[in-house]
Amino acid sequence: MATIKDVARMAGVSTATVSHVLNNTRYVSEETRSLVLEAVSRLGYRPSGVARSLTTKQTHLVGLLISDVTNPFFSELVRGTERRLAAHGYHVIVCNTDEQPDREADYLEFLYSRRVDGLVVASTGANQALYEVFRQQGVPMVFVDRRPPAPVGPFVGVDNEAIAYRATRYLLDMGHRRIGFLGRNVQLSTVLGRMAGYERALAEDGLPLNDELCRQADHSLAGARQCAEALVAAQPPPTAILTANHIMALAVLQVLASKRIRCPQDMSLVCFDDHAWAPLFTPPLTVVRMPIDAFCDYTVDTLLAGLRLSADGRQATELADQVLEAELVIRASACAPSCAGDMVGRG
Repeated sequence: MATIKDVARMAGVSTATVSHVLNNTRYVSEETRSLVLEAVSRLGYRPSGVARSLTTKQTHLVGLLISDVTNPFFSELVRGTERRLAAHGYHVIVCNTDEQPDREADYLEFLYSRRVDGLVVASTGANQALYEVFRQQGVPMVFVDRRPPAPVGPFVGVDNEAIAYRATRYLLDMGHRRIGFLGRNVQLSTVLGRMAGYERALAEDGLPLNDELCRQADHSLAGARQCAEALVAAQPPPTAILTANHIMALAVLQVLASKRIRCPQDMSLVCFDDHAWAPLFTPPLTVVRMPIDAFCDYTVDTLLAGLRLSADGRQATELADQVLEAELVIRASACAPSCAGDMVGRG
């Protein structure tokens, strides 16, 4: 590979002059500039990103940690965030933590060693000490969808309690009184918020929280299905179920189909996450839709603002959180409970 010394030798100039031409850091005559650029072209020279970062103190790299790359929400988040950051000259290193705190810790240490300029994190909620290291080093961080245990950077996400309350309220107003909730078994801010909204809506109507109707699974489809089986088997069974994400919704639909329980006639379903396939089910699913474009826009805008603050020696923690509004999309998977809660169609 050609080096900057090779370019300087062919152009008959110093390496410092080559550097000034490539980085546009000092006036160089047009004649000399032409000689340097011709040498660069003939040799196929490519500047070293590592060497440049040592000089400029910037790598133009951003670490993006997500919990599950197979989750369409995070896939869309990666795509939109990467595209927007690329327009500002940044490259993205995508790290899939698979909901494992140890794996997230390994990735954080890797990204620290690569001197990333900033981080976008969908937190597992278990590596607060490592977040603090980045904050102390002045690396801007934006926490997307999930809040960390303690604030160390701005957050971009929705009010999960408010939208879960609204979804549960929708079912209560239809006449449902036994409403199941299928969520995650980890202490994520998203899960805690959705659970709190569900509980608040029930309490508003004088309905106690029933542990038999509130199930928590791991993030796998198999684990979600096992909990869905137990939820549907409750006596008496729920007449409606609210799921905390699309994996849980798929598990419920599988269980209902296997037991020949009709949706929504026998059991209504409302789920978090709206994806391209949600309207294609029979019936089309009533969902909580996340504003994915707004997620990407605010995440990138907030990170860029943090990078500007960092360049001035200030902390990105000065930036405000961005709480977005989720939408309840009414389709056909929920209706009023059947007379006396009869479960017509069980087999």
